[in-house]
Amino acid sequence: MMHGYGFGSSMFMGGGIFMFIFWILIAVVIISMFSGKLTGDRFKSEAHRRETPMEILKKRYASGEITESEYEDMTEKLKD
Repeated sequence: MMHGYGFGSSMFMGGGIFMFIFWILIAVVIISMFSGKLTGDRFKSEAHRRETPMEILKKRYASGEITESEYEDMTEKLKD
């Protein structure tokens, strides 16, 4: 005896199609919740995070853009 929960021909008769659509919607909601947390939000927060002046100064010194004395002077100014 079929009660409308199978995926046979009874699915398209009565309430079976509504149960199918209901479970598809539940799956879509769950997948979208996890995909946002696992991929999108993490990359967005890292991409939109602003560098601090000290981080920029360290990068400039590491790349050779400024000398050691300039780095030390600017570090002291940033501490004030």
